[in-house]
Amino acid sequence: MVSEEDKAKTELEKPPIKAVIFDFDGLLVDTEPVWDKTYYVFLKNHNIVPNEEVEDQMFGSGLTEAVQLMIDKMGLKGGISELVSDYRKLFYEEFLKRKDVVMPGAMQLLRTLQDKDVIISLTSGGHTKLKLMEILKSHGILDFFTAIVSSDDVAHGKPAPDVYIEACRELQLRLEFCIALEDSPNGIEAAKAAGVRVYGVNKDEKIRAELARVGADRVFSSLNEVDL
Repeated sequence: MVSEEDKAKTELEKPPIKAVIFDFDGLLVDTEPVWDKTYYVFLKNHNIVPNEEVEDQMFGSGLTEAVQLMIDKMGLKGGISELVSDYRKLFYEEFLKRKDVVMPGAMQLLRTLQDKDVIISLTSGGHTKLKLMEILKSHGILDFFTAIVSSDDVAHGKPAPDVYIEACRELQLRLEFCIALEDSPNGIEAAKAAGVRVYGVNKDEKIRAELARVGADRVFSSLNEVDL
């Protein structure tokens, strides 16, 4: 098994990092408890029984892709656009009540990257670009980001690579000069499929093991540990 020290040495041999692409949900902002609550309220509203296997497949995917899984595998009825809109409405009703949602270590990492003149970008599968900008602005971090790409801007959300390919296109950088930060297996798979280096960050030991298994170049337990 390759040690983290050996992985760090290998990273030094790769092209220099010119841009860092942050995932939003669960990586930059602590939204996972809200998504979990929203999921159960949404299912109750539609008389659907929770399904742990489908939940695992949904983790880190685009919202449209997650709702489509519920249609395909859980018997959810309705038009996809209306269902996604309903899901988002439930999410924001809860999320906008919360304070101090920026993840530990995020602000310091953003400042460090800015001081190093590293370009900072953001991707998300669950929110529109306008809503992302609104949330980032409300927490004083919007100005760090040069580009913001949501799954609404591309044909397919995560685990498809589209958001990462689009982010690099908007930054006018080749994929090998970019690195992604992700907290979910679907996010890792999206970045790897795009050809982007990716670090996994998650406080859960079992999830970190899964991030490494699906191809994360390095794995950390928090943004405080990330070394770029």
